[in-house]
Amino acid sequence: MWLNYFIIVVGGGPSGACAAEELAKNPDIECVLFERKMDNAKPCGGAIPVCMVEEFKLPTEIIDRKVRKMKMISPSNVEVDIGQTLAPDEYIGMTRREILDSYLRDRAIEYGAVLYNALVTEIQTPTNQDGKYKIKYANFADNTKQEIDVDYII
Repeated sequence: MWLNYFIIVVGGGPSGACAAEELAKNPDIECVLFERKMDNAKPCGGAIPVCMVEEFKLPTEIIDRKVRKMKMISPSNVEVDIGQTLAPDEYIGMTRREILDSYLRDRAIEYGAVLYNALVTEIQTPTNQDGKYKIKYANFADNTKQEIDVDYII
C-alpha cells in the first residue's frame, strides 16, 4: 500500500530548500515550500567549506570568493582565526545568500516542489490522530489571506 503525503516546508533558505528538494524527489510526496522574502540579502556570511560545495553539488559560478584565511570578531571582541587547518587545495567558499537560496529553491522546484511567496500567520494542529494541520498564510503573489491543509510541517 502506497501512502501519499502533502508536506509544507516553511522557510526557503538553505535548510528548507534542501529539505524540499529531498521530499520532492519522492513521487509519493507533494511538497510546498513557503518563503516570505525571495531576495533575502542577509548580512550574515555565506561561508561554505569546499567539502560542502561538492556534497551539495553547488556550481562554482555561485561562489563569489575562495577564502583561505579569515578572522571573525564577535561584538564582545572575541577573535577566532579561520582557515588554519585547510589543505593547500581547500578553501572556504563565500556566496551571497540571495543567490545561494535562489539556486537551492530552483533546484527543489526542478524536482517537483511548489514554491509560494508567502508568510505563515497561523498553524492549527490536528484535532484527531488522522487529522491535518491547517496553515493560514498571507500569499504575497496576490495579496490574499489563504488556508491550506497539510499532513506534515517542516
